[in-house]
Amino acid sequence: MKKEFISVLLGSDDNVYGFSRSFNELYNVKPIALTTRILEPTRQSKMLDIIVDEQVHEENHLCKVLCDLGKKLKKEYKKLILIPCSDSYMEMVVKIKDKLVDYENEFIDYKRLKEFNDKESFYKMCEKYNMLYPKTYICSKDNYENIVKSIDLDYPLILKPNNSNSSEYLSATFEGKEKVYFINSKEELLSKIKLIYSSTYKDTLIIQKYVNGDDTNMRVLNTYSDKTGKVKMMCLGQPILEEYHPNTYGNYASIISLKEHIPLMDDIKNFLESINYKGPANFDIKMDSETHKYYLFEINPRPGRSSFFTYYAGCSFAKCYVEDLIYNNLNENIDAKNEILWLNVPMSLVKKYVKNEDILNKVRKLKKEKKVYHTLIYKKDYSFKRRLLILKHYARKINYYPKYYIDKK
Repeated sequence: MKKEFISVLLGSDDNVYGFSRSFNELYNVKPIALTTRILEPTRQSKMLDIIVDEQVHEENHLCKVLCDLGKKLKKEYKKLILIPCSDSYMEMVVKIKDKLVDYENEFIDYKRLKEFNDKESFYKMCEKYNMLYPKTYICSKDNYENIVKSIDLDYPLILKPNNSNSSEYLSATFEGKEKVYFINSKEELLSKIKLIYSSTYKDTLIIQKYVNGDDTNMRVLNTYSDKTGKVKMMCLGQPILEEYHPNTYGNYASIISLKEHIPLMDDIKNFLESINYKGPANFDIKMDSETHKYYLFEINPRPGRSSFFTYYAGCSFAKCYVEDLIYNNLNENIDAKNEILWLNVPMSLVKKYVKNEDILNKVRKLKKEKKVYHTLIYKKDYSFKRRLLILKHYARKINYYPKYYIDKK
């Protein structure tokens, strides 16, 4: 007799490990991960079966591997779920989606994906659906000097590539490369733009108003829309610390799940249902500490790297996938039910770098209540080798925070 389902995860990062944990705890399922190489978060893990194929970063090869794997797995399982856990895998899957007939998911059109990833197109959508975003200037290699002259924004401000996860930006090499740049003067802005364009990167750059406030003013919203296009899950979190290493800058390192509802959530729900969006999405938001207005930064049409926090908040992405695609039984309005603290760094870094005393009091409270969870620390999967690996992984974070940390106040 065939088993009900299995999930195929693309990648081997924290997101992949978080999904593996969720599927294991909820359904006693051991997912398959397909990746070019095994990264630290999934190394020495017993929670998933990893297939290493150095060529799956190539679209045609990935298509063949997924189709062959799908046919093989369908002999043992009734249904298959496919979850791309990074932008590059998501883009390739969207391009080949019509050939992935053995998987249950529906993916967005490539044109829509490009609109999400292109900041100029995305901000036009924001205007159409009344979603507030920071004042923005877009420049190219040919016009950046004139654009910088015309800027009517106070410093500091933000500089970033049109899509920091695009293959063009990821492959560009130059000194001081980061995902996002915190700019303090016109001279620094011109210098940094010139440096970026001295590389192979030729796409546009985004110059943006800095929204007042530190990391605790950020919000992350995870949503899941079922196969009819209805938003069934909205899980809001308050990041209290971000990553600061140049390679991971802007990723969330610590989040407190929130049971509150902010007005922007209604606008986002209307937006998603109006375009008949299906599947998971991840929104980066920030509340201005002075005006208390919420600004939308971007949408990721996939689960975010920090999406594991939704599991202990009571509205797991993994559960949404299974109840929607496997059992056709996804209930309405699954929101965060629990206030928890999610960590992807040692607690010592939270205590050292979070300056907001109210937040620190909440951290202490959640710790006392034993509501603190690390994606990578899982009792069922914590062998001596893996424990040593995670200790080294965390030790590196302790070492680099003093070097790269930025006080945003």
